[in-house]
Order: sequence, then structure tokens, then C-alpha cells
Amino acid sequence: MRGPVCSQDIKTGKLCLICEAKLKAGQITDADFAIMKAVNKLENKKFLISTEIVRAFDVSGMVLVFTKGNVGALIGKGGKNIKSLEATLGKKVRIIEVSPEPKETIQQVLGKVRISALNKVFKRDGEELKVVVDARDKRRIGKVEELEHVLKDALKTPIAIEFA
Repeated sequence: MRGPVCSQDIKTGKLCLICEAKLKAGQITDADFAIMKAVNKLENKKFLISTEIVRAFDVSGMVLVFTKGNVGALIGKGGKNIKSLEATLGKKVRIIEVSPEPKETIQQVLGKVRISALNKVFKRDGEELKVVVDARDKRRIGKVEELEHVLKDALKTPIAIEFA
């Protein structure tokens, strides 16, 4: 299994100098390290060879895990692995499959909300994706600024969430 944190760090339970520098630079988060340690404790981790954890974020008491590859192996049969991860971390865990299409990834992060439009906005300082969500779903989203930050880090492009 690949991830943003060195395998040696996971075994020792402590970040190396390189990963510590990545943490300070904002390239990885504490949630990355925590989820990688928790995944390492899974019973059937041998099935996770083709799975990659891209990033993990702690958002409002929930851990969002952005993955590529064999996502089903990370979830486990009947959600067994997810339940184990939730018990280890003490928080709800949500697996997000990173898609080449930003709308699919954004939809997975936002959950069961209606996205009215996804527009690419060109600004002086670069491009931005503007996500227009139905105003009736405003209460389902939670902290908009936090989700914009998570999506920006995961998709490597600025995101603005608006309601209409």
C-alpha cells in the first residue's frame, strides 16, 4: 500500500525528518499519519497492495480519505475495514475515490447534495472551480470554508462553493 507517509514512519510510529518537513510545509497532515497507522493494523492489509492513499483530512469529527486504485479493498467486505478504522481512530471515516473528473470527486466529498453547476472561472491569479449547490442543501454541507480548503488540497485547484 502506498501513501503520503513513509512506511518506516508507520512501523516506528514517529515521523522521519523528511515527513516532518512535509508536515510543516502542509504537504501532509496529521490525519495522513493517523490513517496510515490505522490501515497498517488491519488484519487483511495484504489485499491493499494496489490501493493508494492520496491524502486524509480531519473535517468536523470525520476523516475524509482520498484514495486511488482498489478502493473496495480498503472498505472491506461488508465495510469491515471501515468499521475497524473508525474504531481505531474514534471518528467516522469516509473513503473518497479520486476521479479524473473533478465533479465526481466533489460530489463524493459533499455527499447527498444537488450540484446545480460546476464552472471553471478564470481570474487574474489563475483558474478556480465554482461549485453551485442548491440552496435547500445548505444545512447538509456544514462548514463551507473547511470543505473548500480540503477540496483545494485534494484537487490541486482553488474551489469556491456557492448556493443558488
